Amino acid sequence: MKQQLLKLNNVPIRYKIIALLLVISILPSIGLGLLTGFTVERIIDKQATQHTLQLIGQVNKTLETYASNMQNISYLLSMDPEIKEFLHQQETKNNKQTDDEDYSIRQFMQGLSTLYPEVAGILVVNSRGDYISNELYSRSQQNLTTESWYEEAVKNEGIFKIIGHPTDRGITSHVHYKDSDVVTVVRAILDPETQKVMGVILIDLKLRVIAEATKNVRLGKSGYLMVIDENGEEIYSPPEPLTNDIPKRILKKEDSGAFSEEVDGNKLQFIYQKQPFTNWTTVGIFSSEESVIEVRTIHLYVICFVFFVCLFGVTASYYLANSMSKPIVQLMSFMKKVESGNLRIRYQGDRLDEIGMLGRSFNKMTAKINSLLILTERQERQKRDAELRSLQAHIKPHFLYNTLDTINWMARKRGAEDVAEVVASLSSLFRIGLSKGNDIILLKEEMAHIQSYLTIQKARYRDKLHYTIHVDPGLNDVMILKIVLQPIVENAIYHGIKERRGSGHVTIHVKEENGCLVLAVRDDGKGIPVDKLEELRQKMDSLYKKDEEKGKPVNFGYGMMNVQARIKLTYGDQYGLTIDSELGKGTEVKIHLPLQKNGYELDKA
Repeated sequence: MKQQLLKLNNVPIRYKIIALLLVISILPSIGLGLLTGFTVERIIDKQATQHTLQLIGQVNKTLETYASNMQNISYLLSMDPEIKEFLHQQETKNNKQTDDEDYSIRQFMQGLSTLYPEVAGILVVNSRGDYISNELYSRSQQNLTTESWYEEAVKNEGIFKIIGHPTDRGITSHVHYKDSDVVTVVRAILDPETQKVMGVILIDLKLRVIAEATKNVRLGKSGYLMVIDENGEEIYSPPEPLTNDIPKRILKKEDSGAFSEEVDGNKLQFIYQKQPFTNWTTVGIFSSEESVIEVRTIHLYVICFVFFVCLFGVTASYYLANSMSKPIVQLMSFMKKVESGNLRIRYQGDRLDEIGMLGRSFNKMTAKINSLLILTERQERQKRDAELRSLQAHIKPHFLYNTLDTINWMARKRGAEDVAEVVASLSSLFRIGLSKGNDIILLKEEMAHIQSYLTIQKARYRDKLHYTIHVDPGLNDVMILKIVLQPIVENAIYHGIKERRGSGHVTIHVKEENGCLVLAVRDDGKGIPVDKLEELRQKMDSLYKKDEEKGKPVNFGYGMMNVQARIKLTYGDQYGLTIDSELGKGTEVKIHLPLQKNGYELDKA
């Protein structure tokens, strides 16, 4: 896992951003598209089934209305007195009375046919085979009680029965309806007292009214409704059906339902609903491909949506990744140029985001580095100038050193020991001052140098000047900047001891304090007034800085300012001189230097 993360860290940030944005935008879009397509497909399928069932329900209500009308007609006929008399007294009537009654009954039947135009014909047959009808008549002299429809009615014992299309029956109509043009319903009329069958009422229902109720219902482009009876026999079917084979499981299933089945190579959708009154089943049949076309249309829209989202996501990912990675790559290029030493390169941009802030920080950093390099270069140049000045100043002392050495030799040869001591001290003073051109010398050499200087001054001022030198043990091998004590001691003598009444004393104490080397020079001279002391402190602190800011060479000279400037240029601003003085009591100057030995700062931690 860690290796995988490391490998991922090696991938450029541009590709990471592109991959992240693509994952965020495209994967959810594809998932949403698939979910939408699947959900819409289910909803469309469910809505198509519900819509078809609603249409079938409306058609079933119409068909049941027709069937109910046929049942009502049969009841009216069975309760008609003349028909009852026809069924009971037919043999006792004479023919004339019979014709009148027949005419009256036919008028009654004709009235019913007019009231219910879906009726194709009404036939009443008594138990002896005699019949009365408004439109129907027997094809032959055969007794109608032997017909199958008559026997079916008798078998149902007065219950209204729909027997479907007539087949091989011995009656026909004046309109010459085909068997497939009508649907026959029958009902036996029973004697209320004996429950014997007195006759049967036969009514033909025009198939045209069933066709009108179903043919106007279109399911898709080629779908249709058809009606079958409880045996699966066709009641109504369009002229060009999609299939002539109706799955038998429709008759065994629930009262309503839907399923798909492949018939003759075509995948058909079957939606059906049974009519409880007629026991007919209305079936909606349409090709599944037609519903699939609508689903495919929606899928096409979803795919187009996902495509445009992906296209937008890719474009936006590339633009955003390029917008974020390009300035980063540019900053990397700038950093390489800075590494090669080109500090003038700058980020150019007005962005307000983090990258713009980073670019501006880069500009500030390079400007600061450039400023520091210029400052360092200036300080190095100042040090070289100081070294050059020091070298030039040493040329004359070197000549004087050789001359003084000659005078010392001559004084000792003639017995002038005091002169020889002063000359020897002066010679030592120049020798240490030269120090073979080295700026950093041992502390013991610096102390020998100041000892020679004080010896000379002692010879000059005699009892006026007294001095004490104390160096803490272990510090003689410490390295310090040379000639830092002599200007301070010189100031103590000329401005302190010389100006006081009576003899004065100069104390030099070298010690370690808080990890620093401290050289303290104290005199008991007249001291410095407060205003002048403050002015001197400010001058020592500001002179170095002002000269540095102006970029001008520092005017070192050989005084305290020279010592202060040399120490700060060599060791930094944390080191240098501090002055404390009290008027009439004396002055103390402390020189703070790093504690170094053999060129390295001592580790006191």
